[in-house]
Amino acid sequence: MSSFFMTKYLQYGLALFVGSIYLLIIPDDDVTNIISLAAILFFGVPHGAIDHKIHLKFSKKSNVRKFILIYVSVGLAFLLWWVLMPMKALLIFIILSAYHFGQELIEDISETPKNPILNLIWGLIVLVSPIIFKFNELLPTLNFIGSHSLQNIPRDFQIITVLVIHLVGYAHLAYLFFKGVIHKVAIIRLILFSIYLLLSYLLLPFIVAFALYFVLFHSINAMRHQFFWMKDRSANYTFIIFLKDLSPFTLLTITGMSGLIYYLNPDDWSVFFTYFFVFISLLTLPHAMLFDELYVSKNISHQKND
Repeated sequence: MSSFFMTKYLQYGLALFVGSIYLLIIPDDDVTNIISLAAILFFGVPHGAIDHKIHLKFSKKSNVRKFILIYVSVGLAFLLWWVLMPMKALLIFIILSAYHFGQELIEDISETPKNPILNLIWGLIVLVSPIIFKFNELLPTLNFIGSHSLQNIPRDFQIITVLVIHLVGYAHLAYLFFKGVIHKVAIIRLILFSIYLLLSYLLLPFIVAFALYFVLFHSINAMRHQFFWMKDRSANYTFIIFLKDLSPFTLLTITGMSGLIYYLNPDDWSVFFTYFFVFISLLTLPHAMLFDELYVSKNISHQKND
């Protein structure tokens, strides 16, 4: 189990290793996209595949069938939004994902205060600033989603906007530090992580840098939080049980998504990326809502224990 739930040193080490291998080999786009999307899929889906088990721990009256029905209904409603208003749906998905990523990042650093503003600011750093920085690279997919003809953003504007987002994050950390609500070690960890993100998106294609972040720093961290949350509330809960709990919906979702994309038969990578991330967004919305509830309950339990 300890080898799976990585230390920060191992996470950064693996990111450096994989990134270096890419820069040395620079595989063609097809190989890069296939490996990156497979990594996102095979780590991303499992970190939400135990949501039904987590839901059962919130209340003895919880009903799995009702939960799954609501989960699927929320996803299908969001799919309708994608069909009717794709650019608005994309904006909502980016904001929701940013908050979710920021919440997991802040939760993973025990020395930080837990509040929505901090979550959102660091979500912007983690997700929105890379999208702006790599906007021109993502343009074909964005244009396909919205059926619009968006234009390239000048490089100077991209750099300035990204730096402003990061500086806002650093200024907020300084404010919290002088108020005495955040420790210096947390500030160092967050700033080092933001520097890692800047360098990875500077040196690597968006899909590679995002896959490294998503797998090594988000999904694995989130699964660690889930495991220990379940372990605290279940007698004799082991890592093997955890794997068994997440396996059914992982296999079902990956099989269903693979079959659907095969049926849709996208013409190029821009279309494929659109189908892929729309499908992921349908799972992200209900998953992020449940994760927020998990983190709130986790922090309440810690406060009671303190």
